[in-house]
Amino acid sequence: MNGFDEIKKSDTQADNLQNGELSQEKNAENVNADKSDVQYDTQVAREKFEKHRMYLIGISTSGLFIALMIISAFISIPVTTSVKFTLQFLVTNVCCLLLGKKWGTLSVFLYILLGLFGLPIFSNGGGFAYVLQPSFGFLIGMMIGGFFASWFREKVGKNNFLTYFLASLIDLVILDIVGVAYGAGMLYGYMHSTMGVWAFLMAMLIPFIPIDIAKCVISSLICPKLSKFSKFSR
Repeated sequence: MNGFDEIKKSDTQADNLQNGELSQEKNAENVNADKSDVQYDTQVAREKFEKHRMYLIGISTSGLFIALMIISAFISIPVTTSVKFTLQFLVTNVCCLLLGKKWGTLSVFLYILLGLFGLPIFSNGGGFAYVLQPSFGFLIGMMIGGFFASWFREKVGKNNFLTYFLASLIDLVILDIVGVAYGAGMLYGYMHSTMGVWAFLMAMLIPFIPIDIAKCVISSLICPKLSKFSKFSR
């Protein structure tokens, strides 16, 4: 074997060695790519499972609060001979604060929808004709107020008494504005009532303010503790 053959043989061995190294690198890249694909698939599966789990939790807790809303509508406590209040605002407020603006608002909406479709789950019955009652505006106010209360709570992001109390006051103010405006529209615009403004406010608003503020305090006391068990208020 002459010198030229030895050089050629050395070059061939070097090429084979280089090709082997390239092949190993390619195999390593393929293995890493496979691992990345497996990790990605696992992550996607976990995200889908978590999304499905949260959906089931949302449905179950929403159903629970709707049942509590139905019960609270029939717990009527007299303040005077002509004024009585229920626990609906307390339940809807806690519902929205714990379940968040999505599931909380949806729960109140479904409760209203069930009542409008004929189930006697409102304090004075049910059915679509219920929209003609002046008090129906407070049901709408509970839904709208609950949405903004939960939005505020989520925006602040704290689970303490002050945050829940401020959120509850937001709920209460919106509830009263919507309820009184709707009631006035129905009473004076649709029914053409001659009731005086002071009598109207005494029947619809003023006696309930201190009671509803007390409900805000109760909500603010129990929500920080219950939020530990809620997947939506963290």
